[in-house]
Amino acid sequence: MKRIVIVEDHPVLICVYRNKFIAEGFQVEIASDGESGLELINRIKPDLVVLDLAMPKLNGIAVLQGIRANPLFQALPVIIFSDSAWTQRAWQEGATVVLTKSDNSPSKVVEFARKALLTSESQQIDETLATNIAFLAGASGSSGNTTQSPRTNGQVLLVEDNNDIRTTISSALDESGFRVTGVECHAAALHQLEAREFDIYLLNRVCPDGIGLSLCRQVRKLYPHKLIVMYSTMAVPITLEQRQHAGASAFLTEAGDILNPGRILLKLIDEAKTTPGYAEKVVDELSTLTA
Repeated sequence: MKRIVIVEDHPVLICVYRNKFIAEGFQVEIASDGESGLELINRIKPDLVVLDLAMPKLNGIAVLQGIRANPLFQALPVIIFSDSAWTQRAWQEGATVVLTKSDNSPSKVVEFARKALLTSESQQIDETLATNIAFLAGASGSSGNTTQSPRTNGQVLLVEDNNDIRTTISSALDESGFRVTGVECHAAALHQLEAREFDIYLLNRVCPDGIGLSLCRQVRKLYPHKLIVMYSTMAVPITLEQRQHAGASAFLTEAGDILNPGRILLKLIDEAKTTPGYAEKVVDELSTLTA
């Protein structure tokens, strides 16, 4: 049974969300202010935290900073659940998910909690495998043999709000040798952009919190020489002029290309290596890539 800590000062919300999470099979601990919340988290080491921002004694940002300052909690899923104006700051301080109280039901919050826990468990498995591989490589090296690291064609940031589509695309890219970081919204994408640089950016045409063209322009401004590929799972076309203005390297519309884009990305990478300035050009014809 997963143990979660809810840090919330509103008595009605405490009751609602404690009962909902318990009904969904979680073990729930409650703190009604930020100071006791941080102490509780450090003491019981939960699997996930649901944290309000506007809290007495210690606000949610300070609690989040305290969580991330603990080496044990670098990967601890923290869901910010607040209508505070500090949500952008929460992303910057390492929130896993940021949700507004006014737009999300208890069922939605539980759904996001389950997804965050699955992602955390997957990352822990990846880290364990990487540690084991490194250990085996070191052992092999000590006996006079050399071991090459796993082949990687590049790091991809995937922005897709539909979990099933995001999972399908990520799996396909993984099979093509890419490492994928998938996020569900533009706010999460911008948080990733602040934290690190990727080789390829794969953006949905539309997300609940923004239009892909706008995000594309922001990415292109930050990384003029990176590959940015946009796609649309709906009948929402964009013109060549819009693509050029946003700086997209390619725009995918065929279902087969969207759900399994590895071959196209590999082709774009090869073109970028041999053609100066290729990443800044819009690809007008995708037929040559999918032939």
